[in-house]
Amino acid sequence: MNPAGIPAEPVIVGYDGSDGSRLAVQWAAHHAAAVGLGLVVVHCWVWPFFTQDLGPVPAVKDSGLQSAAERMAVEGLDLARQAEPDVHARERLVVGFPSEVLTRLSAGASLLVTGTRGLGGFAGLLLGSVSLHLAATASCPIAVIRDDRPAGSDVLVAVDGSPESDRAVVAAAQLAVTLHAQLRILHVRPYSRHAAARLADLESDPVIQRALNLLPGDTDLTVIEDSFAEHSVPGVIVHHTRGALCVVLGAKGNNTLGARLGSTVHAVLHHAKGNVLVVR
Repeated sequence: MNPAGIPAEPVIVGYDGSDGSRLAVQWAAHHAAAVGLGLVVVHCWVWPFFTQDLGPVPAVKDSGLQSAAERMAVEGLDLARQAEPDVHARERLVVGFPSEVLTRLSAGASLLVTGTRGLGGFAGLLLGSVSLHLAATASCPIAVIRDDRPAGSDVLVAVDGSPESDRAVVAAAQLAVTLHAQLRILHVRPYSRHAAARLADLESDPVIQRALNLLPGDTDLTVIEDSFAEHSVPGVIVHHTRGALCVVLGAKGNNTLGARLGSTVHAVLHHAKGNVLVVR
């Protein structure tokens, strides 16, 4: 509850019965419990768009498409409560396609949580189309979950000095405090001889210093600074995600015009080995 007694916006997580969505629900439950927020488990179903014969079948208890959808929503809620028995959670069954429904609901969420891909995804893809769509369109921060209990000692935030990068720093610091983890600030600039020489001459990286200035002064947050000039910016970020509890990114950087999702974020979402939080 906020000081005015009004419930804060909840954490919303999509559930479709896939392994990826199960991990997302469990992580969302842990996170909601840790930050003291409510949790809404959303199951989207599309059958009403295609048929009015939603059941039940005469003389067959709990049969039909609607009953199956209701059971799926309750299954997701039960999973959340098993992960965190004390979390304030509820389920919602919503008619519509997941990408559209969750984008709309994100306007009333503090965080949207999704797995990497659902039941409709192709097995060879590392990231499903729904997750990628949500990363580009959600109104709130979105967490793409690969592990509900990740190993690691730090929350990694990649910075470039853009406004969305600044917001990512604030979100990453809050997450690090919640997880009792250290914060690693990473700045990777495209490699060139000039850039490498200039970086070597600086006593401190101004982009990292900008990030440090955004951190709260009233916490015991341990901060690690990493600054590199490398040929592949996303490659360095992906490499560093291996030992992180989560990597936090602004949805787009200084060099992205018009797009809702930058190319670096797009690459990290596809190839990161761990959880990714995208902030806009």
